[in-house]
Amino acid sequence: MSGDLDSLDLIGGKRLSIVTTADGLTAEPQVRDSDGSWRRARPGDGVAEALLALLVAAPGVSEIGSFTVHSWSARVAAGERAITVDQTNESVIVGDAAVVKWAAHLLAGPHPAPRRIELLRANGFRHMPCPWGLVTWRSEDGAQTLVAGVDEYLPGAVDGWTWAVDLIAAAAAAPGAPADELMAAAADVGAVIAELHAALASTATIASPADAQRWRAAAVATLDEARAQADPALRDLLDSRAINEILADLGAMAGTAVIEGHGDLHVGQVLRHPGGYAVIDFDGNPVLPPAERVLPIPAVLDVAGLAQSLTHAAIVARRHHRVDEQALARVERLARDRFTRSYATHLAALGHGELYDPACLRAFRLQQVLREVVYAARHLPRWMYVPETALPMLLDEGIAGGP
Repeated sequence: MSGDLDSLDLIGGKRLSIVTTADGLTAEPQVRDSDGSWRRARPGDGVAEALLALLVAAPGVSEIGSFTVHSWSARVAAGERAITVDQTNESVIVGDAAVVKWAAHLLAGPHPAPRRIELLRANGFRHMPCPWGLVTWRSEDGAQTLVAGVDEYLPGAVDGWTWAVDLIAAAAAAPGAPADELMAAAADVGAVIAELHAALASTATIASPADAQRWRAAAVATLDEARAQADPALRDLLDSRAINEILADLGAMAGTAVIEGHGDLHVGQVLRHPGGYAVIDFDGNPVLPPAERVLPIPAVLDVAGLAQSLTHAAIVARRHHRVDEQALARVERLARDRFTRSYATHLAALGHGELYDPACLRAFRLQQVLREVVYAARHLPRWMYVPETALPMLLDEGIAGGP
């Protein structure tokens, strides 16, 4: 193919190629046809199986041309079927044992996933699919980018946006047992994120004044972009003095502990499965420049991302389920509060309470809402109702004296 830049050869006439498309670079699984030509592979053509075979044959870290292969716990499996719900990657289940993800849109490196996964494995973090391996590719400028990842397949796992929306809707519709289930889920996820941060505590350093100013400047830049993208009604709200006052808090974060956190945490990154909850996707925040995705973050940024996504899940529930609006607002607040309290309590019990300073929780939640405005305007206009609803909810918390 004329767009192929590089290829990692696998067994049996299969390969993983780096391909140039109109939308940028993509990792494309390919198979050789009987006439010797290469075509894009489909689930069932065996390219995912061939990648597992490579991981089994090359444990540890291997350099193969411009590719680096990290192999941890892989084993051979057979039989491929596609996952259709993943919009970020092309995902294939192999033998009901592993999930192979081909990166549909390559993000320029450096890439945080290899180091973060190594740290989590070394420190015994239990709440993630067992990582089998991953493959990175080195471009001509020397930057490494993730092109494929392989994780344990969790049968019965439910995407976070599904379980959160369903539990919130059930709790609002019928207080009692369903509400208890939502509160238990929020507490359990808080404990999981506390364990995640405790497993990364060895990376802790202290934020400098430059770090604090960078966080504030990034939030203000997102606000400016959201204003430029918003319709007039939303723009009036974005121009409120309260927003600037909330974001100003980020400039005072010098001296705060920072760690190599998740960086893009929301309910969609937390699977619910018969064994509990599992955190996925340690690729960092895709909206950040490559050099910033690998930088340490305050733990509160991860907490804010997950907490705010519970609000967004409630907004989705209100649109798609017949539930009382006031009841929905009540259970949203309760779930968010239960999550943050559980997180703080468990982190302290694990001996790392110093990592979490909630002073800027609201500021980072606000920044996430602003990012949702920009995302909806650029890529998914039908999502705009979520940040349009979330923004006044967050600002009203201050008027009501909420957390």
